[in-house]
Amino acid sequence: MRKLKTRDIPAFSRCLKKLGLKEQFKSVAKEADSVKDVWDKGYDLIWGLFDTATEITGENILYEFLAGPFEMAPEEVADLDMATFLDYMKIMASENNLTAFFKSAAELMK
Repeated sequence: MRKLKTRDIPAFSRCLKKLGLKEQFKSVAKEADSVKDVWDKGYDLIWGLFDTATEITGENILYEFLAGPFEMAPEEVADLDMATFLDYMKIMASENNLTAFFKSAAELMK
């Protein structure tokens, strides 16, 4: 697995846009006064992402995005066992300090 790169930001944004979640993420970022606010609303965001991704087109969009950081083909992402997938997600979040990234992004949106 590789660390996230700047090119992943537009890819993630396109993923959110295709899934119809751009406004939900934007709203949370604008309303958040702290990392805790983002974290508290994070469950709703993640649930919205996975709820939308259960649709077949959403599922493929998510696999395509994750294929980059996971350094594998989208089909390989789709075939990961659940424990490995969750481990990869945890690694991606911790190695990239996503909490700090989203806090900074939220500050820029205000």
